[in-house]
Amino acid sequence: MEVEVHLDGDPTIREKGFFHSKVASLEEKIKSLEFDNAELARSNEQLSERVKFLASRQPTWPKGYRPRRYTNNHTQRKG
Repeated sequence: MEVEVHLDGDPTIREKGFFHSKVASLEEKIKSLEFDNAELARSNEQLSERVKFLASRQPTWPKGYRPRRYTNNHTQRKG
């Protein structure tokens, strides 16, 4: 980036230079944000596929585990 400096006191040239530097810094920031956005989108895609896989598979119980239904004995005993 070349910057032309005039010391004759013309305020319009100073303003142009100021805004030119602002635009350049904002363009750099946009590029970095676009890169971050692309990384997040890729990560989101991978996690979405993983969640779909884990949500659709059949649950497996540990070996020897027998799930039991809990019965409330207080309501059955009316004595």
